[in-house]
Amino acid sequence: MGYIVIKNGSKVEIIGEGDFSTDKDEKYLHTLVEKNPQIILKEITENDVVTLASHLKLPSGGELDLLLVDSAGNLILVELKKGKGHREAIAQLLDYASDLQQMSESELFSSANVKFQSIEEIYRHFYANDEEFSYDDFKRNFLESLTNPNKIQLLLVSYTIGDDTLRLAGWLRKFGIKILCVEFDYFKSENKEIFVPKLRGSMEETERIERKTETQEKYLRFFSEILSSFKERKPGVTERRATTDSWLQIPAGFSSVHFEWLFRGREPNKILEVGLHFEDKKEDFNQMLLDYFKSKESVLKKELEAEDLKFGKLGSKWRKIYVEKIVGSLDKALESDEIKEWAVRMMIKFYEIFKESGEIEKAIQAVRET
Repeated sequence: MGYIVIKNGSKVEIIGEGDFSTDKDEKYLHTLVEKNPQIILKEITENDVVTLASHLKLPSGGELDLLLVDSAGNLILVELKKGKGHREAIAQLLDYASDLQQMSESELFSSANVKFQSIEEIYRHFYANDEEFSYDDFKRNFLESLTNPNKIQLLLVSYTIGDDTLRLAGWLRKFGIKILCVEFDYFKSENKEIFVPKLRGSMEETERIERKTETQEKYLRFFSEILSSFKERKPGVTERRATTDSWLQIPAGFSSVHFEWLFRGREPNKILEVGLHFEDKKEDFNQMLLDYFKSKESVLKKELEAEDLKFGKLGSKWRKIYVEKIVGSLDKALESDEIKEWAVRMMIKFYEIFKESGEIEKAIQAVRET
């Protein structure tokens, strides 16, 4: 029997492994993932994710467990099994995917149990009034997921995934089907439940078959170049790779705080940001961190050599401290050594002034003590 050890100050707690399939029913797992879809997707995407539909009725009469959508507009179809995920679950996923892709955009949004009324409403859920990711790209990704069998992500989630199931999923990936499996260890004590999700399958295989838009290719090229330069000048800070997203994060050592390069706006009026983001699930916590640094505004402007330093909102709950540069088009950003050098130089300054100085840790401690 496995166990985990939790150390909180001088207190040590040992929690033994439980049998989820015995202790809980499938409805419990469904509710958990529906309300917290990111818990099964951390190894698959760094994008934010929201539940689009739960118990979605499909044209053939079948019922899909969960339909998720991420902040780039990609659809994720989820089948949940509380016990062992068998090969039959793979067949069910494929059947549901083919059924879903018979639906038009209007049919999907007029279905019962769909939580949004349009693609634009989903987009605004992620970005509010900011255009950090192009709406055109978001809509394109969404509609391709609804029509292209090689675009939609399929995900089987189960307490245990059988080897035969993993073998079948791997074989399907060779033909361009984006299908992955997530299983989880489960630990419980009298008043705690701990889930440890584990991705079973090759993300590298999935990434090789992923189709990218022209805009996504440009993001990948730009961020690959500046990230490489940043790593050379600040070795050991991050091992992350560039992605096709319109942003790229640099860790700050805290789960809800990170540095970020971010493009916003539409072509040909793109703006590039470099900043520090506070993305805790509690809006008050994010605002207090922002206020803490706002009180040091004059000092920060001097240290960053940035009179245009800004303090603002990011979506509905998050906050950010940032500088920005008007770059015009992505092509111009790719061609301009000056823009790339500015992006790297400012990220290094942000990292040194906020992270290496210990200011982020001081701010979090101060906020927690209030």
